[in-house]
Amino acid sequence: MNRKTIIDSIIVILTFLIAFYGKRILSEYYTISISSAYLKIAYSYLWWILPTALIAGLLFGFSSILYNIGIQKGLKTGLLFSIVTVLPMFLSSAIIGQVGEDLNILRLVQQTIFAGLMEEYLFRGFLFGILFRKSGWGFIPASILGALIFGLGHIYQGSTFLETTGVFFITSIGGIWFAWLYIEWNNNLWVPIFLHILMNISWGLFEVSNNALGGFYTNLFRIITITLTIIITIKYNQKNGLRINSKNLIINDNNR
Repeated sequence: MNRKTIIDSIIVILTFLIAFYGKRILSEYYTISISSAYLKIAYSYLWWILPTALIAGLLFGFSSILYNIGIQKGLKTGLLFSIVTVLPMFLSSAIIGQVGEDLNILRLVQQTIFAGLMEEYLFRGFLFGILFRKSGWGFIPASILGALIFGLGHIYQGSTFLETTGVFFITSIGGIWFAWLYIEWNNNLWVPIFLHILMNISWGLFEVSNNALGGFYTNLFRIITITLTIIITIKYNQKNGLRINSKNLIINDNNR
């Protein structure tokens, strides 16, 4: 890494921390009253979008923001891939679960569509993606950094030590998996975005688990979904080889 990439890395990480924790820190000192549930959601995610988009634009050009985040193209590919691979989870959830009687549509949309879209944007598109693709970080350090924070952001789902540890482990591994898919599908963030959204919907629409750990059958079909994504991704890259390899695990000199 040269001096510029080191400075860029520090700026990206600090910006991520401001985006992710800024609203919580501000609320400790100043209370903002917002009555509309829709405006509350918009306010929360603006904390994620505005600083990250600004820094991505200032560092690498505003005309390249969508490209550098990974959402310039590939929406249809991401949607089709995700529908095919998440189908086992949908079918199993529909069979062993049931639609909640007190289903709240706004909460469901927030916890599935908005959460999947924005978490992938912030964790994979901005933090991992910029560090790996633009700042010379290898896949291992870049993905683990985001995965650890991603896991910590979900430990509220655990009610015991073992449950909390399990949630942290599952979501952290999931973060690395999403990062791998993002790069292997030609830097297409829509792949993990739609996977994240549809997996969330399969659990949120049908009452199958109270947290990310799940039970035996939910995890069985989750493993089937993960296995399908890996097999299809390897087949997709069979001709040219996997993009994540020994040459960019620790340091990535081939910035894209």
